[in-house]
Amino acid sequence: DSIKTVLTSPENRILIKRMLIKCADISNPCRPIQQCIEWAGRISEEYFAQTDEEKRQGLPVVMPVFDRNTCSIPKSQISFIDYFITDMFDAWDAFADLPNLMQHLDNNFKYWKGLDERKLRSLRPPPE
Repeated sequence: DSIKTVLTSPENRILIKRMLIKCADISNPCRPIQQCIEWAGRISEEYFAQTDEEKRQGLPVVMPVFDRNTCSIPKSQISFIDYFITDMFDAWDAFADLPNLMQHLDNNFKYWKGLDERKLRSLRPPPE
């Protein structure tokens, strides 16, 4: 009933649609681990290329953390999850009950934290 009440207002429906679009845009940490790793790599490579190009052209570096020579991908993912994802998806979960997404988020956070604790900077641990 409370969801139906929220959805009766056109303003609320617009707000919910905007939130859905934003969540979808930044939802990588809520995907299954292998997809999360793959897309974290693709996104990081995009940012590395941007940083490389800014340096090449002598421009100010917008995201200095994404220097391919010094970046820790696990740290970048942990920060992204801490600062942007957790609160947003906790709120969305309270509204829509998303246990699978929240479990993926927890698993992925633990994965990145485990790599960081081992002082690894890459997407995956080295082969054994």
